[in-house]
Amino acid sequence: MTPLHLPTAYFIAGILYLIMPISVWLMLRKRQELSNTLWCLGGLAFGLSLILLGMRGKWPDALTYGVAIWLLVLEPLLRVGAVRHILKRPVWVTGLLALSLVHIAVYAVLHLILDNASLRFVWSSLGAAAALAWLALLARDVDRRDRSISAQWIFFCYLALAAVLIIRIPGVLLGLSEPTALIADPLSNVLIFLGVVTAIVGNIGFLGMFIERMNKDALESAKVQARQDESTRLSEQIAQLDRRRSVGEISASLAHELSQPLTNIYLIADRMEMALQQRQDASLNNYFEDLNRNTQKAGDILGRIRTFIQSKNTHFERVELNQVITDVSALIHDLAYNESVELQVLFPPQGLAVWADPVQLSQIFMNVIRNAIQATHGQPLRQLRIRVWREGKMAHITLTDNGPGLPAEALSQAGTAFFTTKTEGLGVGLYISKSIAHQHGGSLSIGNSPMGGAVVALQLPAVD
Repeated sequence: MTPLHLPTAYFIAGILYLIMPISVWLMLRKRQELSNTLWCLGGLAFGLSLILLGMRGKWPDALTYGVAIWLLVLEPLLRVGAVRHILKRPVWVTGLLALSLVHIAVYAVLHLILDNASLRFVWSSLGAAAALAWLALLARDVDRRDRSISAQWIFFCYLALAAVLIIRIPGVLLGLSEPTALIADPLSNVLIFLGVVTAIVGNIGFLGMFIERMNKDALESAKVQARQDESTRLSEQIAQLDRRRSVGEISASLAHELSQPLTNIYLIADRMEMALQQRQDASLNNYFEDLNRNTQKAGDILGRIRTFIQSKNTHFERVELNQVITDVSALIHDLAYNESVELQVLFPPQGLAVWADPVQLSQIFMNVIRNAIQATHGQPLRQLRIRVWREGKMAHITLTDNGPGLPAEALSQAGTAFFTTKTEGLGVGLYISKSIAHQHGGSLSIGNSPMGGAVVALQLPAVD
């Protein structure tokens, strides 16, 4: 009497293999993914193969051995498809099924035509071992990609099961072991044990991989949401600063332009008052007093506007140009994508930093990139090239588009207040950008590229 009745052991292992994938499928049924379905179907196929092997001698051999061998190979192949789906690789379900049918067809030839039990056993063992090893290697790929402990366990269990199947082959070829899975020897006992362990670890491991992927997806979603929130916040901050600075620049221009005529009005009124006094005509004195008082009041208002505009609230810090340009490129990505503009950025390999207000610096790049995108309208291939490098103590940034460029008369006025070549423009964007550059100890110039298109050159003091 043997200590382990193999048919019973196979039958029990088969029942366990049926229960485990059904349980996994019930837990994951709300997530209708192809990987879940293939994995659970593979488990059912393997469970049925073990049950059929356990019923050998009671049921026909064609069912308990032929179909069992086919299901034994089909199981890892279906699970190969499941793991390939997790890895986002082609699944080829039809191809996997065809591969299993080719395997059983060769098995049938060896059994029915050649009637060679040893070759039949070797072929079935090699096919099952190859499929199990394939599955193990794919699980290792999941582990390398996701650092998944669950995938590691699947890799070790299925690889061990494939190794035991391979180890049995030399004994059969040398006539040291019977070419059957139901022989009572230590390797058969190990095979049964590994089958049970793989049933448990494989299904729990697959469930673990699924949970790990869900956690990873949730973390990635949280990161994406955080980046979107930060981008939105920065965009709003830049837009608000742009509006404030635009109003400030317009107010400064108005204060400058109106101060002279107001002074002239004050002087003219004063001379008129003196002339009337010489004529000893006091009939209009009250009117001149009102005129002088209101003129002085207007001058005081413009003075307060100047004082308010000159009050700066700039926060300087060390800013990496690579980072601020990358952040602005991310903010402008949707506009560039919708306009079919290709954005090329060339950073120095060692990085480059300046001492600046990051929001104001972002505003320069935002203004220039928007203008460049608009300038490329009508070109068959729209491109914007950004190049960053260091020369001496200065950081150089050029933004070159492939638009038509600027005519000579526009180049002489580009960047001055209220000058624009756009029908709906205010002419303050580049003017504000030049002001920011000067405030940071640098300069901003606009010209035409020898290769065609406009080029904006920004220079800022570099920091080590």
